[in-house]
Amino acid sequence: MSVHPVDGSITDLRAEEFENCPNEETFLDKLEKRKPSRKFSLKSPDVDNARKIRVNSIEQNEAFPSNKVRTSKYSIITWAPKSLLWQFRRVANIYFLIISILSAMPFSPKNAFSTGATFAAVLVFTMIKEAYEDYFRHKQDNAVNNMETHILNRKYNKFENAHCKDVKVGDILQIKDGETFPADLVFISSSDPNGLAFVNTMNLDGETNLKERIALESTKICQSQSDISSLSCEIWCDQPNISMVKWNCNIKLTEQDWEPMSMKQLLMRGCVLKNVEYIYGIAVYTGHDTKIMLNSKKAPSKVSNVLRKMNRILYTVFAFQIGICVLFAGLSMTWNKENLEKHEYLHQSSSSSGSAFFIQILTYWVAYSHLIPISLYVALEVIKLLLAYLINQDLEMYYETNDKPANCRSSDLVEELGQVEFVFSDKTGTLTCNIMEFRKCSINGVVYGNTGSKFGQLDSRPTLILADKDHKEHKAVSDFFKLLAVCHSVFPAKDKQNGEIHYQAASPDELALVECSSFIGIKFYDRNDGKVYLAYENGTTEIWDILVEVPFSSERKRMSVITRHPQTKKLLLMVKGADSIMLGLLKETYLRETYEKHLYDFAVEGLRTLVMAQREITEQEFEPWFYDWQDIQLSNSKDKEERLDRHAAQLEKNLEIVGCSAIEDRLQDGVPSTIELLMRADIRVWILTGDKEETAVEIGKSCNLIQQDMELIELSSNSFEEISNKLKEKNQIFGIEHLTFTELDEIKKNVKKKIALVINGSTLAYVFGDKSGKLQLLFFKMGYISASCICCRVSPGQKMQVVQLAKRNGSWITLSIGDGANDVSMIQEAHIGVGIAGLEGTQAVQAADFSFSQFRYLGRLLLVHGRLAYRRISWFICYYFYKNIVVVFTEIWFAFFNGFSGQIYWLDWLPMLYNALWTSWPCMVTYVFEQDIDAKNSIKYPLIYAAGQRGVYFTFKRFWIWVILAIWHGAFCYWVPIYGLAGATDDKGHIGGFSWTSTLSFTLVIHLITLKLFLESFFWTKISIIVGFGSIAFYYLCVIVLNSPAVGSIFQPEAPYIFFNLLSNEKVWITILIGPFIALTPDFIIIAYRMIFTPNPVEELLKYLRTYY
Repeated sequence: MSVHPVDGSITDLRAEEFENCPNEETFLDKLEKRKPSRKFSLKSPDVDNARKIRVNSIEQNEAFPSNKVRTSKYSIITWAPKSLLWQFRRVANIYFLIISILSAMPFSPKNAFSTGATFAAVLVFTMIKEAYEDYFRHKQDNAVNNMETHILNRKYNKFENAHCKDVKVGDILQIKDGETFPADLVFISSSDPNGLAFVNTMNLDGETNLKERIALESTKICQSQSDISSLSCEIWCDQPNISMVKWNCNIKLTEQDWEPMSMKQLLMRGCVLKNVEYIYGIAVYTGHDTKIMLNSKKAPSKVSNVLRKMNRILYTVFAFQIGICVLFAGLSMTWNKENLEKHEYLHQSSSSSGSAFFIQILTYWVAYSHLIPISLYVALEVIKLLLAYLINQDLEMYYETNDKPANCRSSDLVEELGQVEFVFSDKTGTLTCNIMEFRKCSINGVVYGNTGSKFGQLDSRPTLILADKDHKEHKAVSDFFKLLAVCHSVFPAKDKQNGEIHYQAASPDELALVECSSFIGIKFYDRNDGKVYLAYENGTTEIWDILVEVPFSSERKRMSVITRHPQTKKLLLMVKGADSIMLGLLKETYLRETYEKHLYDFAVEGLRTLVMAQREITEQEFEPWFYDWQDIQLSNSKDKEERLDRHAAQLEKNLEIVGCSAIEDRLQDGVPSTIELLMRADIRVWILTGDKEETAVEIGKSCNLIQQDMELIELSSNSFEEISNKLKEKNQIFGIEHLTFTELDEIKKNVKKKIALVINGSTLAYVFGDKSGKLQLLFFKMGYISASCICCRVSPGQKMQVVQLAKRNGSWITLSIGDGANDVSMIQEAHIGVGIAGLEGTQAVQAADFSFSQFRYLGRLLLVHGRLAYRRISWFICYYFYKNIVVVFTEIWFAFFNGFSGQIYWLDWLPMLYNALWTSWPCMVTYVFEQDIDAKNSIKYPLIYAAGQRGVYFTFKRFWIWVILAIWHGAFCYWVPIYGLAGATDDKGHIGGFSWTSTLSFTLVIHLITLKLFLESFFWTKISIIVGFGSIAFYYLCVIVLNSPAVGSIFQPEAPYIFFNLLSNEKVWITILIGPFIALTPDFIIIAYRMIFTPNPVEELLKYLRTYY
């Protein structure tokens, strides 16, 4: 909203400021003559922990860190060793390192170079990727460190251009309009004579609205360069810490007393100066001590459920591998014992010592090492990045209004999206638009306004009452809207082009209140020098002195100002806040029940409510209170904010209610249908909100979370005993205490009416305060059998506790979604965190794993991208192991023909290039685009999402079915060439040796696993077909080159002409063209049996669609 400035200059208003002022001496008059009764205590124990800065003491300030920042992980010197060392955090890399070392030993049957080169290629690939990512961090660091700023050179008394990295603690800086603050600065003065400055904190908290900063009265007079050059002061402030809302600081100018400073005088690094020509500031925190750097912490590391299960499966594969090695080593020792005398040419010892047995185990370990693929993690990372790219590029999740697409910030969790069972959602800004509209208010027991229309349009009574001073409700209505116009932290920003005033507010609720007051006819248009300027429709103006402002906090849940009435000159305490707090601060009145009823009615309509109250304060009451207030502000105690809150509460009592407001926060488009969709997918949706119960329940009804046929169970209680009794009563009805969650699922299906659960924050405090954990388990089990759950009046910490409770009681996947800083804790606690890029900054987005602009996109993210990603990743892992196991189990049979000596079956370079060139790319391309059900039907039939929740695609059973089939295929690929090429000769009549057979076996493996890939795939694309069959053609090309004399003689002396002679035999073509189809017959039978007799939810839908469509 825009407000046009009223006629008359501010200068004229200030000249009239104290007209009609009573002649008696007020407290403010006495304050000008009197020094504070108690000065800053140098002996305070908390002072010893303060950072002490002398502006003129270069030597003392040298002890503080420099302003140079570094976010990069490596330098040119440390990159190689450090990155290499970090690679071995993965146990798999340690495994492959051991294999590479063993392959260089004399007993190794493999070429050490081929094994080592493959492993080295994987390490180098990862190191280069990290170097590439770190390169951009270096670029960003250099840009930040070399950013230009202006530092005062005291020798020449002028400001000189310097790099940001050169700023030191105690330096005086000049920052110009549009420039970024290079360090955390104490605000001294600005080009504005009132000491005002406006900052954009977008880089800090993501909020686009400007924040007001005000210089102290004692420092804002430093207007000129000569003034600032002669400035000498001492600053004692907090040690560097992460708090962005609390800051203790005191400043002492020469020959002056200590003065307290607050967040209003702190200019934080990364913020941008706006709307003033320049400011002067003193650097107090530099480099990594600044607030923005201290808060730049990595989100907690999250590992997907599929990856954790894959690691467990890896252990079973490793045990299986070691079992084979031990078995074959034993058979080798037995064979040597029985046959060594017949084969003296082998020159082997007949000893059956333990060392020989151990060496034989190592020999087989090296020979069959590719049972666990070296490139698995790299290939998995590539396919996850591609799936993340598909999410980012999805136009269905692009919000044109703010030009923001969906963003996958953690590709490691893409498959986790397909297994979600619990969604924990914030309400304001997540389900709603976070655009507040003032709809109704209750003043003196009368309700004004209409739901669904702008306040004052259909109901013009407030405007008419304000215009009629003789109306009996005039004073009550006037007091209400004056409180809205005075008691707030909004400030007006004047447009330089058209002179219009635009309100800037950190809270959309406050913005709605001030805009409503302005629309009604009491316009707030300026704020400076501790004064608020109001203008009325009749052209008159008022100036309200703001003596004390006690800001809103999540603990206080209210805001207060102590102001002097411009007409009566009496002190007035104005308070506004949540009704849960405010109603306890009011003195008794006959209208109390009326207001409570109106508040209830507003909440039932889904409106957000606030209560406004005030009372007069005498000078005698205020004076001692104010001195104590100043003393607390001057202290550097750790509990300073708590002490200020307690001190403010001494006045905030026996208040007279002025009225209450009702603000509408409209639901986002598509929220009801999305929540219904998630619930149909058997995803439990819990709303965690700070709103009052009635508002939360009404919103729950409007967004389909609470449906008409549901039974609403309210657990909110006033004592520990009450909630205990309620949960025990529900336990007697449902018998949930000793039931397993599988049994609870049956209860949920069989209840006569679906259950919706409601509980408030104070009751949750009792639940989580139960040290035995019994109440927590009962509450969670009640929530588990409920269709939905609403937790209202909850704090950020309680949101996190609810998520922890769900994680603690089962292995299901949880997802938290929110849009504000108060949602960060639950977003980071859940397995998956989703941030809404809304109006409350970017803290939630920065802490999240995925982000988008509208809640409705969550349905597509889970039911389309998540479901498909889980299936794709699961099939990909199984197939990747499968194709390696086929190669190993083709080779294993050769041990029965070589006396269990450990001799390898393949030419060295074939298994080395197997994953890197011929088999990895087809499966990656195929499974990136794989889909069994298209996006439209995935949304239409949400029940198929249950396949991921049950984890049916990636289980030990399914994995080992793949392994068994791989063993069968390996046997086929070995024995068919052995018998098929028995006695085969080349064109010169020479009998083909074992290299013939092994090469044919390898070629047969390439054909077989490619056909297996397409057999398992539901969705053949042109790209997957081209890459799949192209890889076979590329294999032939590579082998032909390797078989050429020029290349083969260098890399594989046995290779020349083998492949050419092999392809000249008709039996070979019959084997490689028909053999794969015969080998895949059991696979086809298994798939057909599963589809017919034991289909999963997706396969049932596929049969339905193919039958009826």
